[in-house]
Amino acid sequence: MQGELLPNGRREISVLFCDVTGFAELSAKLGDHATAELLQRFFNIVGQLVEDHGGVVDKLMGDCVMATFNAVRSRADHKRAAREAARRIVRAVKEIEIDGDTLNVLVSVESGEAEVVTFNCGSHSATTVIGELVNRAAVGLRRVPNHNGG
Repeated sequence: MQGELLPNGRREISVLFCDVTGFAELSAKLGDHATAELLQRFFNIVGQLVEDHGGVVDKLMGDCVMATFNAVRSRADHKRAAREAARRIVRAVKEIEIDGDTLNVLVSVESGEAEVVTFNCGSHSATTVIGELVNRAAVGLRRVPNHNGG
């Protein structure tokens, strides 16, 4: 992973959300074990591409990945890097086949200012981002057309 570690505080970042479409129906059809295997393949692809582009996976939420660029690790060209990661994720995920169909995802990327904060919960700590930017990126999943044609 590239870039120096950054301190908490407000700064310009990019946020990427990636979500599997039709996941509830898909998981009901596949069953628990096959769903877990599918998710692991999906998370491996998304995580590797995020890291290859200097981003950091912030959290996994069911079948959705939230990643940040220039929040935890310095990345001057975070906007370009996040968009390129998104494009590559869409292409790479098409290679995952389930019963002859390809896996479909929605990806949303937003850039702007946000607060970077490390929270503690018992012995667990996590650094994340807070702000309207994050909400716009999450909502963007519902309005961005599916690049896989679905």
